[in-house]
Amino acid sequence: MRHSRSSDKNKNVTDWSDKYKTEDNLKFFADALAALAENKVANGGLMVIGLLGQRDLPGYTLRTAQSMLRWDARPSLWSHVFLFGDRIGTELGKTPVWEVTLHPRDGEFPKPEENGVGALELRHYQDRKVDANAALLAVKMSDEDAGKVRRRAADHNVDRLRYNLWETLGIWQGYLWSQGARPNPLREGIPVFSSSYVEMAYEAINLDLTPGASERNSAPEHIWNAALWWHEAFEREGHPISGYCVLRDKGCSLLSADE
Repeated sequence: MRHSRSSDKNKNVTDWSDKYKTEDNLKFFADALAALAENKVANGGLMVIGLLGQRDLPGYTLRTAQSMLRWDARPSLWSHVFLFGDRIGTELGKTPVWEVTLHPRDGEFPKPEENGVGALELRHYQDRKVDANAALLAVKMSDEDAGKVRRRAADHNVDRLRYNLWETLGIWQGYLWSQGARPNPLREGIPVFSSSYVEMAYEAINLDLTPGASERNSAPEHIWNAALWWHEAFEREGHPISGYCVLRDKGCSLLSADE
């Protein structure tokens, strides 16, 4: 990971951990989206970026794998990244989430013809014990630009030579099932599928969401650090990033069997 040379964190990414420590994630998402709307960003929720730090086995594996990207060599706060597929309606829990994931919470197996991209409802990420860390990041952009990002996100095979998300899923699945016996894919330049998908979508407005990546091996950790430390670069591009987070599991604990 490249250093941003910035000495100040992004003041527009606010930590709500104390306030939402015991609230479920839907409450956090609802209030964060409302706050973003008050600041006249987020385009009604369309293409807002969500991050999760999960405590299930896939999430734990992905978080620990990203320790090699951090200066302190500790597990990442994050294991998953997704996009809000539509503007927010009256029932937040039914908001469609577009994602690429090892373990779809709705039980739908990823489709190879869709490049591994699937959709489910936000309510599947409500449980604060499983999805302990949560964040929402909004890239300031026009409604026209938000539409461009959405169209690219919906075209799952638009650039499959560069973004073969299905193949990447298989590589990470093997790493998970081998219990670390296989090499960490990030060390071989293989990106994390979820962040790679989000990065692909934002290329529609020529925005590099992971300027801190030393090569195209994007990970949730890159997107988070870009929002915190590369904010000056995004501001120069006319796309400042703001958001909110709740961090309930900084140390990356694994769910016990009875949980």
